[in-house]
Amino acid sequence: MIIPIGSAEFRRNMIESRQLNPTENRIPDNVRIAPDGEPVRILGCYVGNGVEEASIWTPTLEKIHETMSFWDKSHPSQDGRKLIIDMETGGRTQFKARVQGMPDQVTDKLNKLTRDFLWGPNSTPAVGADTLSLPRTKGGKKVLDIKIRNQAIELVKLRSYLQFDEKRPKWAKVADEHYARNISTTRKTRNDSSLVAMFIQDWTAKTREGNTSLPMSLRTMLKAAKKHKLAFAPKDPTTHLKNQMPIWYHIGTKPTKKILNNDEWARCHRNTHKITTTGHMAHYVNEQMPPRHKVRKNCACQVCKAHRSKGCKNPTKCKTAATKTLDCIEDKWDPRNPNENDSQRPEDDVAEYDNAEHEDTIMFDPSFAEGESLADGFRIFVEPDTITHERPLRAPLTRPIEADVIVYTDGSCINNGCEDAKAGSGLWYGPDDARNLSLRLPDTLEQTNNTGEAVAILVAAQRAGHTGNLIIRSDSQITIDGLTENLPKWEEKGWIGIANKEILKATVATLRQRAGNTIFQKVKGHSNDPGNDGADRLAGLGARKELPDLIDLSIPPALHVSGAKISKMSQALLYSGILETRTPTVRRSTLINLDMTRHAVHALTGTLPKDPVLWKSIRNRHISKNISAYLWKVMHNAYKCGKYWDNIPDCERRGQCQECETEESMEHILTECQNTGQSVIWQLVNKIFEEKKAPQLTPSIGAVLGCGAMNFRDQNQKADPGLSRFYTIIVSESAHLIWKLRCEWKIGREADPDKLHTKDEIQNKWLQAINKRLKFDCLMTDKNRYGRKALRPSLVKNTWKGVLRNEEQLPINWTYSTGVLVGMSTARPPGRNR
Repeated sequence: MIIPIGSAEFRRNMIESRQLNPTENRIPDNVRIAPDGEPVRILGCYVGNGVEEASIWTPTLEKIHETMSFWDKSHPSQDGRKLIIDMETGGRTQFKARVQGMPDQVTDKLNKLTRDFLWGPNSTPAVGADTLSLPRTKGGKKVLDIKIRNQAIELVKLRSYLQFDEKRPKWAKVADEHYARNISTTRKTRNDSSLVAMFIQDWTAKTREGNTSLPMSLRTMLKAAKKHKLAFAPKDPTTHLKNQMPIWYHIGTKPTKKILNNDEWARCHRNTHKITTTGHMAHYVNEQMPPRHKVRKNCACQVCKAHRSKGCKNPTKCKTAATKTLDCIEDKWDPRNPNENDSQRPEDDVAEYDNAEHEDTIMFDPSFAEGESLADGFRIFVEPDTITHERPLRAPLTRPIEADVIVYTDGSCINNGCEDAKAGSGLWYGPDDARNLSLRLPDTLEQTNNTGEAVAILVAAQRAGHTGNLIIRSDSQITIDGLTENLPKWEEKGWIGIANKEILKATVATLRQRAGNTIFQKVKGHSNDPGNDGADRLAGLGARKELPDLIDLSIPPALHVSGAKISKMSQALLYSGILETRTPTVRRSTLINLDMTRHAVHALTGTLPKDPVLWKSIRNRHISKNISAYLWKVMHNAYKCGKYWDNIPDCERRGQCQECETEESMEHILTECQNTGQSVIWQLVNKIFEEKKAPQLTPSIGAVLGCGAMNFRDQNQKADPGLSRFYTIIVSESAHLIWKLRCEWKIGREADPDKLHTKDEIQNKWLQAINKRLKFDCLMTDKNRYGRKALRPSLVKNTWKGVLRNEEQLPINWTYSTGVLVGMSTARPPGRNR
């Protein structure tokens, strides 16, 4: 296969004559010449003349549509559809999107395929795509977002492009040439040899369509870099890294200075002395001159003679210009300035702090893990305010050196995991020590034990002197590991997915400013250690304070490590990072339902669970998957009832309950309407709750949505998993049955008043649903069949204890029998008492 390259006329003549030119031999007939408009696959990528990018994707789109239609016939659940979308839409497009790129119209078609598969081709999406792509703890389904996935792919391509060592791909060098040819007119240069790489120099390329000759793939990659804030921003570059930087259009030029990139001496540096990097320039400036050297044009020393022999007209002036060029660079980037922050290895000093009481001793390493390659200096998702050319200097080690400080830290939280949680921090220096401190965390911070512990360490670092050694003793292994062992890895990945990252980042910045060593020692919690017990007591006092304290989380820009090292990022991490930067709008109806659910749980259990807890409770493993999907849609107010029909012309009546003459909202259906059988079902629920000695239920939408978050306790205030599980099962099954009865009557029976479900029919259907669930529980105790997923027989017994028929006559191992029924009997038609 041959693809002609040249003008349209040349390509047409070549196809007709099968010759490159009249003097060349004829191309054999068995060799195909690709005409215009025909894509040719080369190494997985389709290329050709006049090829429409969208047409290349047509077979893939057709295959995805075919397979999704096949999967749809099996009526998968919501979670199943999510997995199918990942497999089909994501898997079938991953490679081609990487090598070919995905046009916007193809992305839109894929989004429509995904939307139709989730909600049906003739249905309006009830929940937006932005919400669906969120984590489950935020009300989403983790559905693949194709646009964000494609952005992550572009950043992976960018990661390959930004390799400046022997591993750099060949296409990156071609891209450099394209970018250099499209340099912005504000930075027009007379010598292309000064342009090395746009991202490590102070120039940009044109990307606006019609004003650039850049290929679409390079424009897309460049736009992704700008959108997601790529920056070359090492905080403390090593000398080796400084030497690798291009000297021309240097990004570290002082604001009051200007490097002359195109004057006579700059051209001499490039062409005669072959100077391209800062290291080359520093070596040239620091070149040892012989004693005979004279500061004049015709100096007779051997060094000047050698330079003149290469073509340098005036080595003295040339070297003076080189010195001025280096003087234009900030101290942070000047290779003539040694790194003052090169710290000693922590392992050299940590041994002297080990003792029998505190074996787990580790020293904080204040150095920045910058790496030696240029690729390690690039960070993505960088906050612009943190980019600075200031050097991250540590405090001077002045005399006299302050005494060592030993402080115990701890965190405490009241109502941990709840909306009304209050967290505190405690710092204990010694008995009756004036420095002992109790803090209450402000409401802007996460109210957890770990947050309180992290704040305690932050405040201890802020209060400590700069020169003395600081010894922090804590029982929080997570926090200690986050500030020591895990710190390089977490900074590399930009703290993506890390809890309390703002506090930990402020702590790291504070510790890096200290001249003295910082030593962490792990202590056992609640082990009668006076220091740990004292800190714990102070943390508890802090959590009970009426007013919160101010916590300083500010970080000097020179010490603020923002963003993630793109060289260490995978596509999955980049995808997660992009999701974290997005703040989708939460619908008002969802917020209302969350609040109603929270207060319904509080009315029965006394706790106010946070939103993530409520979202997680909907996926409670004791709730059937189809019911879990139902509750998720109810929480989002995603069902087409009630106000949904208000803005649809000629359909307003569908939103009204004709019998009750009111809005047919989900709350009305589940708790008020007389046509859904809800009153009968809730009476049955409270009757069986009375037998179980469970709290009576006041039907409400919040009580239904929060059934998975009800954690009851027994008389001894110990968790009662059996009662909690029973409550969850009964309420969820009952609410879902009410919805099914409503739909069966409204749709299947065409809302005929004469075909309403009778009381006996409702009671029998409810008992059938509960007994079916009991039977399923018994089957799930089979460890041979279900392995680790099997239910413990003791849990099943505790769940159904007190509500079984003839319970006292059942065998001990009744869970292995599927003939067990709840104690309530089904209603029989009159005249059939047999």
